Amino acid sequence: MQSQTEIELKFLVPQAARTRVLAEMARGSGSPERTSLSASYFDTDDRRLARAGMAWRLRREGRRWVQTLKAGTSNPLERFEHEVIRPDASADASEHAGTPVGDRLACLLRGARAEGVEPAVRYRTEVRRTTRRIRTRGAVVEVAFDEGRLIAAGGRLSLREIEFELVSGSPLAMLALAERWRKRFDLIYDPRSKAERGDRLAEGDRYPPVRKARPMDYSKDAAAIDAFAVVVDECLAQITHNAIGLIDGDPGRRVEHVHQLRVGIRRLRSALRSFRGWVPSPPEPLERGLRDLFLQMGMSRDSDVLASGVVADLARAGGPAMALSAVPAGPDPGEAVRSADTQRMLLAWIAWRSALVQAPLDSPETPEAKPTTARGSPAESGAAAAAQASESEPAGSQGPQPQAVPDLTPPDDARTFHRRLKRRLGRWHARFASDWQSFDSLDEAGLHALRKRIKRQRYAVECFAPAMRKRQVGRYLRVLAAIQDRMGALNDLFVARARYQARADSVQDASGQIGPDPASWFALGWLAARIAELRARAKPELRRLAKSAAPTS
Repeated sequence: MQSQTEIELKFLVPQAARTRVLAEMARGSGSPERTSLSASYFDTDDRRLARAGMAWRLRREGRRWVQTLKAGTSNPLERFEHEVIRPDASADASEHAGTPVGDRLACLLRGARAEGVEPAVRYRTEVRRTTRRIRTRGAVVEVAFDEGRLIAAGGRLSLREIEFELVSGSPLAMLALAERWRKRFDLIYDPRSKAERGDRLAEGDRYPPVRKARPMDYSKDAAAIDAFAVVVDECLAQITHNAIGLIDGDPGRRVEHVHQLRVGIRRLRSALRSFRGWVPSPPEPLERGLRDLFLQMGMSRDSDVLASGVVADLARAGGPAMALSAVPAGPDPGEAVRSADTQRMLLAWIAWRSALVQAPLDSPETPEAKPTTARGSPAESGAAAAAQASESEPAGSQGPQPQAVPDLTPPDDARTFHRRLKRRLGRWHARFASDWQSFDSLDEAGLHALRKRIKRQRYAVECFAPAMRKRQVGRYLRVLAAIQDRMGALNDLFVARARYQARADSVQDASGQIGPDPASWFALGWLAARIAELRARAKPELRRLAKSAAPTS
């Protein structure tokens, strides 16, 4: 019987890299181990285990049967795992009794059986696994390359993936090794487990779902660093799940994956600002990578919004049909997230998050001081180990290792955290009073800046919500959401206006002459009326926000 927390990372392997990956797996002093694995995953028809974040399987490994219970954690690297050897192909949940996840499983199954619901096999996997154990400086890592298929009532899916699991040593050393392989073989980071993919297939959906924002979940007694770690985990989960949706997903969901990926990036950037001065800061290249990806996704979203929103509204208003041609195609978001730069950046963020809680918080500093990250700190070195290993080390070398140097961040405890967040939110909220008073004189740039402040305030409150009074948070978020939606719609109109203005007097007619475009001028007139209308509606909503009170702990 074995119970532990797994430290692992998984990637999709492109078909073009398959032969090279297999050749690399065969390198080393010992022969790689090859095993045929057949696993059955159990759940109820209403997916009680999947909804609880659990996976319960029985797998045949050669001549033995291994029953495993797994559950995810907020950390993208960690999963709980409890394994037992079974005498045959029968499953027995009581074998996991005495573990926290096993006791939750028993409770879920008791509730299901009380309602006459029994667990059954929901989906299966059949894979051929090749494993190799690699010793790198600071870690021993088991690399497993799986090829096979997922089988469920909803059909079949091919599997071709590689997993890096830490046997011993430093997670950052494992991440540095994974980054070298990612670069060599164009691997694609995949945050999904086989169980997640199988559950979707059993529901008749072959594609990754759109991952929306979920509430932050940490204790009211959490200190800032612990709360921040949970917030980063949630944001990274939203970003990476929508990124894989753009690569391996349904093209019909592209627009929503793009939107939710941008929301995840915006939430993470807002979290960095909200916790600034209280926790370690990421290296500048990581923040720059987020900004770059956000801008690329933004260009795609602008085209989508125009095509499905403003242009459609114009058509319903009687606008000339040729106005539809005013919308240029945006960049391919799938290629943007598949790129080596984006994949390296995502892995570097995971490395930095892994190192985050190792950074000591014992240097005195005023609460609102600008943070400084000491060169060589765990957080910085974790990012460097993943992001720079491919630039400085040949494949198979040991790679750079992090050295623990204290981060210059202030002391941390729950009481101090609550006091600081109350003061920070209150100061940011006070700005809305002057925004309301000067609203009529704000130009497009001023309105854009106001919209960003409203968004940041909303995401900051969501970051701090577990530490504050629930009812106050709910009321305040409703007020913020209303004005945010209004300002977002106004911004979309400004984007559309800029597009139409660019072509209003520069369209080539059938004779080759450059002149005014009637369709664009019609659009500009309609947009001017809509902008005035939305500005009038936004002002009282902003007043309501300015007159409300920021929530407290």
